Amino acid sequence: MKGSIRQRNPGSWELQVFLGRDSNGKRLRKTETVHGKKSEAQRRLREILGDLDHGIAPFRKNYKLREWLDLWMSEVIIPNRRQKTVDRYEGIIRLHIVPHLGNVEFSKLTPVQVQKFESLLRQEKGMAPQGIQLVHNVLSGAMKHALRMELIQRNPVALVSPPPIPKAEAEAPEIEVVKRLLETSESQQHYLWPCLHLIAYTGMRRDEALGLEWERVEWDKRQLLVSASLVATAHGLSLERPKTSSGRRVVDLDTHTVAVLSGHRQRQQQFARELGVPAPTIVFPRNGLEGWSHPNTLSHALASLSEKAGCGKITFRSLRHFHASVALKTGQNLVVVSKRLGHKKVSTTIDIYAHVLPGWQREAAEAFARAMDSEAKIAGQMLDKIPARGHIGPY
Repeated sequence: MKGSIRQRNPGSWELQVFLGRDSNGKRLRKTETVHGKKSEAQRRLREILGDLDHGIAPFRKNYKLREWLDLWMSEVIIPNRRQKTVDRYEGIIRLHIVPHLGNVEFSKLTPVQVQKFESLLRQEKGMAPQGIQLVHNVLSGAMKHALRMELIQRNPVALVSPPPIPKAEAEAPEIEVVKRLLETSESQQHYLWPCLHLIAYTGMRRDEALGLEWERVEWDKRQLLVSASLVATAHGLSLERPKTSSGRRVVDLDTHTVAVLSGHRQRQQQFARELGVPAPTIVFPRNGLEGWSHPNTLSHALASLSEKAGCGKITFRSLRHFHASVALKTGQNLVVVSKRLGHKKVSTTIDIYAHVLPGWQREAAEAFARAMDSEAKIAGQMLDKIPARGHIGPY
């Protein structure tokens, strides 16, 4: 490829690149104007020729980072991601990335700029490592897409390492504490009681329980189907399908839980008859009638209830951890527990709950020792059966 530079006016340079010939033999040229010093025009020409050598489309638009993020969100994220994810990405871009990097030409963004930006979030803004990791992933995703579109030659964000996230073990309340919470909510006929019982006895997520409809409960089989989650977004409440196929699952119910749900259903129907309205189709509806309950409302109600019951801080998430921890401590199969929780991989369950199984390594050590002892005894018995000889050998 050949290129040339011509000065049009003081501080204005015209770049011209020869791109070959068309089917009729006509020379194909592309021009671009650069304002500034001649050295800047020369650098831009080398950049164009380098792009052509690497098969990358030259003469691309020099988007500002904020412009590219808008384009990436509208063309890639909004059509393909859940609304809750879209809301989170939009908040990160608006509150953190655009104020600090929005006016940078995205093709000129450097690893040094990204590193300084993430250091600023940590040191001056006091953002936790989890938050910085999320900001890093959003920015990296946008630049990765630009790389795939051949608009940049490298992803500068990928060259920066965000701060490591400390591994936090899942904390689960004790059995006595959860029993006190359930007994208190039952004695008070608190509207949360059936929901708390279901999550504690099945390990379902809060949003899965709130998205549950009665048609998904199979009484004769004593099981229910988790097929959706109730999600709060900037546009209101909506049902969303599980992120993975493992999230859509059948959950078996014990006899006690079936009885709790059955009684809950009967009370709903009686209340509906008294008001002369149809019975709710939702298991845990708003105000006991119809319509979705807002997840945050129930979380606040649980915080108040657990405090009054003297149970400390219990959340829907800690009830889920409670179910998993009790199941594993009582020797339930790890694969079964993982499937019951809706984890995509068993390794996820191990990472979160391995600490609740303090005897695993001890049992492995004892099993290995028993195997070694057994082999040693067998070898000894074989030696005892060999007759003693004065001469050992073939002759």
